[in-house]
Order: sequence, then structure tokens, then C-alpha cells
Amino acid sequence: NTLPHLNIHRIPLRAILNMPAEALCAAMGALRRAARARLLLSYFFLSVLQLRTAGNNVILSRYTDASCSKLDTGEGIQQSWAPRAASNCYDVNVGLGCDFRCNLKMTCDYNTGSGVVLEKYDSANCIGTETSKQNLAKHLTWLEATDFFNGKCTPSGDGKFLQFNNPVPEFPNCSAQGSVGDGGIGTEAAYETSYYMSFFTDRDCQDEYQVTPFSAFPFNKFRFWVHRGAQHCLDYTDETVRDNSNVTANVLDMSVMNFKLLCGNNDALGNGVMVRRHSGAVCSGLSADAQYWRDVFYPMNSVALNSLLTGGCVTWGAQFVKMDRAWSTLHYPDCSAYACKSGYCSGGRVQQEYTGASPYDGSIRTVVTKAHTSSWSRRQEVSSCVLLAAFLVSVACFAR
Repeated sequence: NTLPHLNIHRIPLRAILNMPAEALCAAMGALRRAARARLLLSYFFLSVLQLRTAGNNVILSRYTDASCSKLDTGEGIQQSWAPRAASNCYDVNVGLGCDFRCNLKMTCDYNTGSGVVLEKYDSANCIGTETSKQNLAKHLTWLEATDFFNGKCTPSGDGKFLQFNNPVPEFPNCSAQGSVGDGGIGTEAAYETSYYMSFFTDRDCQDEYQVTPFSAFPFNKFRFWVHRGAQHCLDYTDETVRDNSNVTANVLDMSVMNFKLLCGNNDALGNGVMVRRHSGAVCSGLSADAQYWRDVFYPMNSVALNSLLTGGCVTWGAQFVKMDRAWSTLHYPDCSAYACKSGYCSGGRVQQEYTGASPYDGSIRTVVTKAHTSSWSRRQEVSSCVLLAAFLVSVACFAR
């Protein structure tokens, strides 16, 4: 408002209607000049944003249409993202994930939709402990988030649309944590990776077990599938290579689908890892009671299970099993604190840890001989003392 003495927003409507023509024209001119000033101010801030986007800086704009051609109005319609020295850390102004000016770092987490989380820091390079964090986009899958970072017009989740003017220079790979959407469930895209577990006939896991029409155990290979979007969520499917003449109709389906590994050990005998099945996709929805590893797969103590998951060859019934490679520690929980650690445990006795004492390597007879000799010497000393005392007594009696 260029006329401080004429604030038209505070003038009653009746007074405006009764204003002389000259005063009304002056008021309209003041409004036009104020609108022009606001427009120039908007251009100024836009120019500042464009200057800040020099180099790797990008601008995130908010639109009202799906083609991102009609710019929205209001606060935070354009947000500058200026990269900091730290990885995936940006200096941003008001808009997505920020109320005024913030240091935001993008990280990954499960059950967050896109897999991307915005963490807010006080320090300029996102160092220290975050002050708050929020999901980038719960309604997006990981692939949709990738398109968004690469400049595609993307729904914001509240009826608006967002678009970067250029691809974001750096963002984390959250493909393991991000969801795949309904269209990807059941396809290989729904899984981060998989591990094969094969059966062998020897304890070195060199001779692979072959299934024939006469095999009492009709399995020689299973596959653990690691779901995207939910931590420690797996499928376990039968991948056995069978002889064509084998009657597969009589083979039981041993697949275990949509289960989650978690820690627990109610009877203190288990290896610490429990299996919980879910009714919803990607370990969501209702869940059954957690079962012991031994009840779902095969009894193993904590030592054997750790050996299996790290690529070792371990016993499984009359056969031996081995993974095609060691599992990533991100794909199973660390349940060592819950495991049966000594004595009798489900899957075999666990020996006490070595205490550092060195075993005796001398002759056993030597120990017994020394003990016998020492005892005999003590008896001889006692006998000598008794004889001496008797001699002294007799001498005293004779002297009387």
C-alpha cells in the first residue's frame, strides 16, 4: 500500500460508495500501484530462486493440474533445493517438508511408501542428530519417487502436483525400502533379492542331492525371496529340480509365503529367531502367532543358523544344506540376545565358550604317583614322630 493514510481494506462499503469521484480515483490508483509492487516483488523472489538454481540447485514448484502447467498460489509454491557438502543434504526454503528454511537430508526407511524419509537438522551439513523427520511421500512407490526426482510431474497426495525444474542431483537408493505398488506384487520386481538353499549328501556340501522317482525326500532346493518395502519380510518357495518321471502330485507343498522374521524365545531353547505369517501383502494385515524356527523349517541352534545364513554347510535331517551366498545382515534380524547359548538347546547342545584355561598335557600316572608319594611321606613323618615320643617316654621312666 503506497498510501499509508488510505487503507481501503478498512473503509466501510457505505463510505466507499459515498466517496467523491476524485477520492475514489485516487484510491483506485493506489491499489493499482500496490498490485504492481506486489507483482514486481514476486518477480524479484523468482529471480532470486533462479539465481540459487545455478549449478546443481533445483526448484520444486507446486501446480494445480496434472500436466504441471498452471502454477498454484499461496505460500511455498516454489521451493529451492541447494545441495550441501554432505551427501543427500539440501538447504531448502518453505515448502515440502519445511516451514521456513531448513537443512533436509534424504534417507531410507521401511513402511514409508516411497522409502524416502526427510530428516531435518540444525547444522548446515546435516550433521548430528535429526530434530524431526517425515515421510517424503507415503502415496508413492519407489519407482514413482524416482520419476519425481528426475523431473516428472507427480501428485502431491493432497490434490496438487509437484515438479522439479531439473533432475535432483543426488538422492539415496531406497529401492529395498520403497513399496512396489499393487501392480508389482507377485512379480520379481516386488523382491529386492533372493537366496537359494540347496541340499547335499556330504558334510562339505559338494555333492548335490538328486531327487528321483524313488527318493524318500523329494526336495533338493528352496528359495528365500526378500520383499521390498517391509524389513525382514520373506517368501520361501520350492525350487526343486525333479526327474520328469517323478510323481509330483504326491509332493507336499512346503512353501511358506508372506512371513516375517523377528526375535523371540519363549521356552529359552530356541535359536532366537521366530517366524510370523501375515494375511496382507508384504507382511501387512492380520498376523498369526509367531512360531519357532524349528517348527517351520528345521531344528537349528543359534550356531548352526548363523553358519547357514553366512554361507556355511550345516545338517538338515539326513542331508546337508548350504546357501548360494551369505545373506546380507539387512535381510534378517540379529537375535543373538534371545538365543539359547549353552547346554541343551533346540537343534543341538551349545558348548560353553572357551575360557582361556590350557588343558593338562602331562602323564596321568605322574599326577597319581606324586600324590601317592606325598601321602606316603606324610605317613612316614607321623610314624617317626610317634616312635620318637615313645622312646623319650621310656627314657624318662627308666631314669626314675
